Amino acid sequence: MRYLVAAALIAIAPCSGAYADCKAEVDQAFSKLRESKGFRLETKIVNEQQGTLNMTVDYQLPDRMHQRVSLGDSPQTMETIAIGNKVWSNQGQGWTEVPANFAEAISQQLKESVGEPSKSKLAYECLGETTFEGKPYLAYKAVLSPVAEEAVKGNRAKPAETAGTQTLYIDKVSGLPVRNVVTKDDGSDKRLFDGTFSLPDDLRIEAPG
Repeated sequence: MRYLVAAALIAIAPCSGAYADCKAEVDQAFSKLRESKGFRLETKIVNEQQGTLNMTVDYQLPDRMHQRVSLGDSPQTMETIAIGNKVWSNQGQGWTEVPANFAEAISQQLKESVGEPSKSKLAYECLGETTFEGKPYLAYKAVLSPVAEEAVKGNRAKPAETAGTQTLYIDKVSGLPVRNVVTKDDGSDKRLFDGTFSLPDDLRIEAPG
């Protein structure tokens, strides 16, 4: 859940007025996303110690989520479904309901992270129109502190680690976020986090039967 919040995450020429704070435009894009009937975030997260994590999360606002996670090339998928104050988990041995105290914490996090306007204090630089993977977008960049970067990846921060660069790509026509990318600040442009947003027509989240 928090992957979407912090993750308003590449040879780009800045537009005039670079380093101006364009946070309002980024907030507007995510506000439009929250107005949709439902959306999907597919992410690939790279951790040098723990390997690659692949995650797909479906959201139906205000309070429904279906998360699927796999590690590396493992065929096993771990799933979580949240509906209102109820949460179910499937770690590969069937669905079980999560205890009420944990379910309440997950539901609250879902509400704060996705259902409500972003509380991020990141300052975004307007990069203007740019081409990314062959398609034109409006792009925005922010520099992550080590703490913010680890929040994106869901890990505890290590002060010695360098910050990452977070780039958000917004569709020029719809005004919706399309890609979030966090790259390593070591000159390699290695992707630590790569997220893709979509609006599937058939997205439905129901309690496990």
